[in-house]
Amino acid sequence: NMFFELKNIGAVKQAKIELGKLTIICGKNNTGKTYLTYSVYGFLRHLFSPSFQDIAKHFKSLNKEKLITNLKEKGTVKINLKLAEKDLDHITKLLSQAYTDKLPAVFNANAEEFAKVEFHLGIEKQPIDYSIPFEWNTSQYNAIKEKNSRILEINLKSGIQGRRLIDFVIGGTLFEFFFKQNLSRPFILAAERVGIQLFQKELDKNRSDLVNAFKKKRDFALLEEHIAHFTLPIEKNLAFARNTDVIKFNSFLKQEQPELTTYLEDMLGIQYAIVDGQKVVKDKTTNTVLPHYMSSPSVRALFDLHLWLKHQAKKGDILFIDEPELNLHPENQLKMAQLLVRLINSGINVFITTHSDYILKHFNNLLMLANDFPNKPTLLKEFGYTPEETLRIDDVKAYVAHHDGTVSLVDIDEYGMVENSFDDAMLQVNDISNKILFAIDNL
Repeated sequence: NMFFELKNIGAVKQAKIELGKLTIICGKNNTGKTYLTYSVYGFLRHLFSPSFQDIAKHFKSLNKEKLITNLKEKGTVKINLKLAEKDLDHITKLLSQAYTDKLPAVFNANAEEFAKVEFHLGIEKQPIDYSIPFEWNTSQYNAIKEKNSRILEINLKSGIQGRRLIDFVIGGTLFEFFFKQNLSRPFILAAERVGIQLFQKELDKNRSDLVNAFKKKRDFALLEEHIAHFTLPIEKNLAFARNTDVIKFNSFLKQEQPELTTYLEDMLGIQYAIVDGQKVVKDKTTNTVLPHYMSSPSVRALFDLHLWLKHQAKKGDILFIDEPELNLHPENQLKMAQLLVRLINSGINVFITTHSDYILKHFNNLLMLANDFPNKPTLLKEFGYTPEETLRIDDVKAYVAHHDGTVSLVDIDEYGMVENSFDDAMLQVNDISNKILFAIDNL
């Protein structure tokens, strides 16, 4: 499994974050939740760049031509996984250093502010199922892992000599095992998404005007003084917001689970659309159609998520949302939690930061519903849930960011997440309420 170790990034002094199918970061204000989110997002984003891909493909311990020869002549090859793992360690160090150098650009900050930053990619050395996930019929190959060893033996039947298959076995197997299985295409919704929806066109116009003025005067100081500089996630949010061509494509959800592509519309009682390149929102009750910028903040905040789910999402992608509860009524916060779990069980990974006790409590409900107990079918029917809409313990990694700069892993058992960063506040409110009631009753 892939994990990240971070030091001295914003408010975060030291943290280790392992990604789950659902990764949750909670904690009080100014504890570094957004720094963690942007750092991990930025790394996954950079993994798709050519320079990072070139680093990741260098497995020096593999002599490809020799292995291909052995496969052809002897019908079998053996790969020393210990040597491959050493190469993997070397690769992770190269990737970590390359990304550390790029962190100032991710946050659009002065490099001096990141002078003491450390970002390390790690891969847990856990027992791995070494059977090879070929796309071909199982009768065409036989791949086994020698018991209690670190040698992968691949035996191919004599009739299988296709170059494509050999290249896949030798050139791709270890990359798939150790690295590419964790390679998720990221999409992010920053906390500023409401403002992005509202001001994106104005920001683009102002920037265009400044660029035109620069062309005339060649005044670099003018650009530096007046052009806004954004973090990488906000830049990507702006780029997605201005790209109305996204509707030309359909996501895998459109085919497999179309109800998830209209989930947000049903939740809000509206219909999203892009008409002649303009974003509009139709109220299903009144049939009123308005430009998106005249709709409520909650509707604007979820427009791009709707577009991504309907037109862009692919299995294995990772969805980052900073505060998914933004502008939502508590009832819709529960529905948002349910949507995120359904996405996880559909093949989309999710990474969130949250201040919502409603969302965390509902995650706990869905974790408890994953247990086996006598009246479970009755409860599922009562709540309108299916077994696929419950949340498995092994799929969740939850963390709390603290004011001392550390980040702690939350224990999860059959009753859900053991630690809740909001419990103290809730206890305080209840204690105040009880004392006031007691004082009133004893007048």
